[in-house]
Amino acid sequence: MAGAFAFAPPVGADTVQSIAIGPPTDAGALVPEDFLGLSYETPQLYNPAYFSPDNGPLIDAFRDIAPNGVLRFGGSLSAYTRWRRPGADFGAVKEEGAIAQQRNWEWKLLDPALAHPAAGAITPAALRSLRGFLDRTGWRCVYGLNFGSGTIARAVDEAEHVHRILGPRLLCFQLGNEPDFWAGNPLLRGRDYSFSQYWSEYTSYVDAVLRRVPGAPFAGPDVAINLDWIAQFAERAAGDALFCSGHYYGMGPASDPRMNARKLLANGNEKLAEQIAAARRIAALTGMRFRMTEGNSCFGGGKAGVSDAFASALWGLDYALRTASAGYLGINLHGGGDGLYTPIASTAAGLVRRPLHYGMAFFAPFLGARLHACPVADGINATAYLAEGPRRRTLAIVNKTDATMSFRFADGLGLTHRPTAGRLLCAPTLDDKARTRIEVVELGGAATPTIPPYAALALHWDERPNGETSL
Repeated sequence: MAGAFAFAPPVGADTVQSIAIGPPTDAGALVPEDFLGLSYETPQLYNPAYFSPDNGPLIDAFRDIAPNGVLRFGGSLSAYTRWRRPGADFGAVKEEGAIAQQRNWEWKLLDPALAHPAAGAITPAALRSLRGFLDRTGWRCVYGLNFGSGTIARAVDEAEHVHRILGPRLLCFQLGNEPDFWAGNPLLRGRDYSFSQYWSEYTSYVDAVLRRVPGAPFAGPDVAINLDWIAQFAERAAGDALFCSGHYYGMGPASDPRMNARKLLANGNEKLAEQIAAARRIAALTGMRFRMTEGNSCFGGGKAGVSDAFASALWGLDYALRTASAGYLGINLHGGGDGLYTPIASTAAGLVRRPLHYGMAFFAPFLGARLHACPVADGINATAYLAEGPRRRTLAIVNKTDATMSFRFADGLGLTHRPTAGRLLCAPTLDDKARTRIEVVELGGAATPTIPPYAALALHWDERPNGETSL
């Protein structure tokens, strides 16, 4: 539907902030077609009816994010799951003890059908259902094996079934969710657990799986925060693993009262800047690229009124644009069940698309394009990105302020003509939970565009058949 967007300051606007958008200062990065992804706790597979070819609403929600994405299974609970098939149960003493003793809060990230999830198990039937779901969505899967409390024998048997059943829908296996946090966890490892110990175990598991499943693909562990672990893995696994990976949460913990929408949307996050710098350095040294395989707005389950509200949509879009332009292979936003930060909620009343879902869907047109970050004046809480596709250029501007924003293009940006189309990501307020919208923009006759407070705008310039940019 058409929105209320205008190419001039709205009548009665109290504040209009003007910014200049400069040309890109680097070569940008080509955004993979499967850049966007979702992440779930592995025990969600205990319910074969969830990731199923018959779950039409969930299939539609995935496809509305992107036609080709990556579904990742892992999370803290991946270290406390069972694998069971007819005629064999691979639950060892350590695994069963860990499942019985752990008290992880992440169980609430499973759908309501799993009333007693700790008693469940992944089965071949669940994998066949997952294959049908992936076929219908066009997505592929990153599958985390139970490296925390499981055994090599279990990993080999499970990997063989996953590889055979998922076939081309399997992107890779992973071993270890946040293993840099395992030291001192008596259910998983000893007090002195280090990367060198991880690497020794990793190679033992990989070698065993490859003997049974030649050519099985692997990727790096889901490192929580230790960038050195990521670098060491890339140095040792370059040429063998598909990518290195880690997690990223915009802020936290959720229990901290200082965690609010303005903090989430503020520019200059040092933690993210450090991860981006490390990913670029690792790629330059080893050729191995980085995928953020689990993350969201606020760790500890999400912040009420922020992670489940429109603020999360603006954050998610801005985060996707920044990491894609920095050369990430992709991002997997974590969720499941009725968790506060989940993009797609499963409630007793049915499936609900949270605001973050709309932020991800707004990013989809940038898939496959070359994306550049464009400079905006210092001190302005806004970001701009230019995407160059085969026959279209797109400029995205994220206004993270409470002022209406007008903008002009600096010399060298090359956008001298009027755009041919536009879209707006908006909601009535930052804490709105139900009225996030992606609206088609009506391009009027005025020369100066404006963006409402706390909104994102994407303008498209289509190329004419003669190669000129459309007016």
